[in-house]
Amino acid sequence: NGIHRSSCVFAGTQLLHSSNLDEGTAPGLSALFNLPPLPRETLANNETLPALFLALRTGSYSSRGEIIQSLLKSRMNMGVSNRQNEIDSIRLIGALALFAVGACLFLLLDGAGTGHKDSLFKRIVQCTRIGVASVPDLSSSLSSSAHECKIILRDESDAINSEAGALLESSKVDTIVFDKTGTLTADTQALTTIVYPPRQSNTVKSSHKFLSDIVLAGGHALVGMGDDETNLVGDPVDLAGLHYTRWNYNAHGKSASLPGKKVKLWQIRSFPFDPVKKMSSAIVLVQNNQGHFQLWVVAKGSPTQVRNLVLFGNELKGGATHSWYDEKVKRLAKLGYRSISLGALDVSGTDAAGILFPSGLPTPDDNKNTLNTRIQEARRHARESFVRGDIEAKSSDLFNMQQMMFVGFACFSAPLRSSSRRVIHELKSSSGVIMLTGDEPYSSHVIANKAGITNGKRICLLKTNGDSLIWEINKEVRSFTAETAKKVQQDIENKRAVLAVTGDAVSALLSGTLIDKTVERELLPQTSLVASASPNDKCMFVRWLQSSCKRNVLMCGDGVNDIAAMREATVSVAMLSGFGHEPDGAIDVEDVRRKDRLKRRRIGSNRQITSKSKLSSFDEAGIGNSFVASCARIQYDIIHGIRKLQRKDKGSPDHTTTFDVCVASIKDEIERHKDLKKGGSKAAKILAKEERLRKSLKAKATIELENSAFEGEEIQTGESCLASSFTLLRPCISGVEGILRTGVSAAACSISLYRKVALNCMLSCYNLATLYKNGLRYGKWMWQVELASILFTDNASFRASSTPRPRLVAGVRPSATLFQASEVISTTLQAIIHILTLTLAVNSGRKLEAKYPIKSDHRGFQIKWSNSAKSASAGSLLATLVGSSMSNSLHSDIDAPPQGFLKRSPFQPNYISNNVFIVSVFQNAVTALVNHTGRPFSVCFLESRPLCLSVSLSFLLCIVCIAETFPYLNSFIQLAPYPTPASRVELLRLLLLNVSMSFFAEYFNTFFLRHDIWKERNKSVCPTLCNDSINTAQSAAEEEETLLFEECQQNSIIVSFICFLMFHFSIQILKQPTKVEAL
Repeated sequence: NGIHRSSCVFAGTQLLHSSNLDEGTAPGLSALFNLPPLPRETLANNETLPALFLALRTGSYSSRGEIIQSLLKSRMNMGVSNRQNEIDSIRLIGALALFAVGACLFLLLDGAGTGHKDSLFKRIVQCTRIGVASVPDLSSSLSSSAHECKIILRDESDAINSEAGALLESSKVDTIVFDKTGTLTADTQALTTIVYPPRQSNTVKSSHKFLSDIVLAGGHALVGMGDDETNLVGDPVDLAGLHYTRWNYNAHGKSASLPGKKVKLWQIRSFPFDPVKKMSSAIVLVQNNQGHFQLWVVAKGSPTQVRNLVLFGNELKGGATHSWYDEKVKRLAKLGYRSISLGALDVSGTDAAGILFPSGLPTPDDNKNTLNTRIQEARRHARESFVRGDIEAKSSDLFNMQQMMFVGFACFSAPLRSSSRRVIHELKSSSGVIMLTGDEPYSSHVIANKAGITNGKRICLLKTNGDSLIWEINKEVRSFTAETAKKVQQDIENKRAVLAVTGDAVSALLSGTLIDKTVERELLPQTSLVASASPNDKCMFVRWLQSSCKRNVLMCGDGVNDIAAMREATVSVAMLSGFGHEPDGAIDVEDVRRKDRLKRRRIGSNRQITSKSKLSSFDEAGIGNSFVASCARIQYDIIHGIRKLQRKDKGSPDHTTTFDVCVASIKDEIERHKDLKKGGSKAAKILAKEERLRKSLKAKATIELENSAFEGEEIQTGESCLASSFTLLRPCISGVEGILRTGVSAAACSISLYRKVALNCMLSCYNLATLYKNGLRYGKWMWQVELASILFTDNASFRASSTPRPRLVAGVRPSATLFQASEVISTTLQAIIHILTLTLAVNSGRKLEAKYPIKSDHRGFQIKWSNSAKSASAGSLLATLVGSSMSNSLHSDIDAPPQGFLKRSPFQPNYISNNVFIVSVFQNAVTALVNHTGRPFSVCFLESRPLCLSVSLSFLLCIVCIAETFPYLNSFIQLAPYPTPASRVELLRLLLLNVSMSFFAEYFNTFFLRHDIWKERNKSVCPTLCNDSINTAQSAAEEEETLLFEECQQNSIIVSFICFLMFHFSIQILKQPTKVEAL
């Protein structure tokens, strides 16, 4: 949870041996074999004794870290299904199994009017096939959906998923919590200035400048990496402070020096930043310009924590000590600075100096070896005698009860990322956004205001004052009462103010020790900013949002302080580090990158651009025999010849005009083609030249790829990546918005997929039961045609349903489960409509069979026992069940004709098979059309050209088969010609009734049970898009909406043309003559 950060080794560490001992610091591995044994018994009784350890597999090098690293370098993603998905799958399989049992009972209990009886064994085989058809192929369907979501998430959102089911969980998110530093702002810190206390003389001011350098150059926990002593890693604040002082730090000797001067310091004991105490400290030995040595205790940390340790003397003007300090902290915070308080104490004459240096402090006369020996002894004494509490206490006996002197404020700045404000604006339109940070309230409010979280509203800060809560509003401090809380709540509801709470106030409110539960339930949920929060405060706040407020929280952070809150959140997103400094007011690079990716999508006016961009690099370079390569060679020769003419080159005396150059270039290209056809040495030279050019292009592409890969090596997986559901690959929170959009489309696609699978399985069971009941089956190519139609339509539907909308819609989310009332009612109504339509079609075919019988010796398939005893084998039965011809190979009698265990007669076209086939193909297309989610979760029907073509062409195929416009097509599918126009009209009427009733069933179900979705689907988007298209500075989301609108218009023309063809063929149904003589 981040509390024991100082005792852990984190992600990205390259340390092999870590120890507080300074003896044997040789960089070689030989020092490892001389390590003393770990004193286990002593450690159990003395927690302050340092431990030696080897950091072999921690952080990014652990098993989970390796997963993150592999995800960064590959296109792999974790599974999409979550727990609710698995429960729905089990329930759906059970429901379909019950339906299959009903279909089998329908088959076994023959009706009186069928006139067809079969043996019990044959019925058992048929029931087995019905049972197989009832089992949904959820694995392949979900894998298709997962594949589409993976491509979109990785390529479009620049994010990777490291936790199964997190993508579907992200669709439920209604509250988004952001860390500040490294998330909304850049991941680097820059020390801008140091604010010193008001002084009386320049001498005192210069002494404080020297002390601030000592605190920043000595009070840190930086370590060196590799052989380069200047390659330092550690806290960004420590790195920024050391860089500001311009001191050189030697990590091997733990010393720092100022170039050009004799000033030098040595770290005797250092304690890294503690996220709970919000402070770091150290004991340093300083040598000044005169060569004299002093022993100092230095500390830096949060102004609130350091305020209780430092002593304010008479140097402050007017004696305004604490009031000046508090006012300066607020003023710096309102300017947007992250202020760190610096404190120092000279302990040269205290008991601490005697403990560390028993024989006195070093003198200028000590040589280098003596000085190093004394410093090593002092470090050993410090480890034995000093603990962190001694240094960071307000007063200690070791320092003769003296207090630190306040040195100044170090003002750090981290610029807001260029895309943060745009992303926050997009997210606030659909979800609540909260900043949760450990920084000071007022500096955090400045960043929150810039990011658009608070939008410049008045801040009402709730914080603790001892054991009580107080309000701080417009520089006015008020006591916490119920009346004040109600007034603040009214201002927040009227959007005149925002609520900010400190971390300790959150703990006090949630613990229930300071206020009643009504304030917790009514006031705290409206928080926009939580500042000065410890890791425990962050964890408690996120847990409270989920448990008490019933919210689904997404937590986005970058450091170890955020891990506890991230593990409590519904979905967690981690930021990578190492992208460097980003200046204020920079161009929104992420929005530009999204626009570039958008240009590669074949939608709207981009289709012409993307078709041109598909040219091969070899063709563009004039390599090969394609038309494009020939044009490229001619163009190159023309340009080269014109340049020679401009230079009046003597090498081309025959080419006096530009026209001559063009003609010569075309002739050269013709001669080239002739030489290649003839072969010989000329053709070999041409091919050898092209091969050299091809290798040169490949080598250039390889170098560019290696350079891009090398540039990415500096990017490190942050500490929070090991506990997150998603990891963003770019220095921007725009991936969060992309994750939510992809999650919403994935959840809607999952529900749509379940509905379509359920309907298809139920219709398959009923189709088989109907055919078997009448002793019929499909022809040889019927099932292949129907399967091709299903695959084409389902693939287009998967792609369209997985493609998210450009923007999130506020308050509208897909159903959480398939068994929600709206989903169950819609699926049931559609199933009833489809089954009734199919039943009417079968009855119509049965009447045609009775009135216009088709003469045939055999109909359907038969089960007959073979005369040969060898043929009645288990292998023959198995081969027959799987539809294989293997049974013929099991007969050893050559003279006898081979017969299988089940004997099939040739298929004879009939009206019932006709109707079942046409209705099934039509219903598959209707299922894809009606159950496509579309707006507001994914692209709609007219915005997806593959879906428009697949559904429209399936409809057209059914109409053409009924109209019998192309007899060869009907003969190929083995459809029987309909005897009368009335029979074709009746089937056409059933198809129109099926699609209209299915559409209205879904329409009214959505209107009454999911009115929020119905409203979004029926909103007019044309005026908005037309107005936005006029703007020259459109965002990527606006451009995508414009392109989708153009795509919708283009697809409308295509669908209208196909509908015109369907109408034309429908008219022909009534005009065709009766074909009774064909029977």
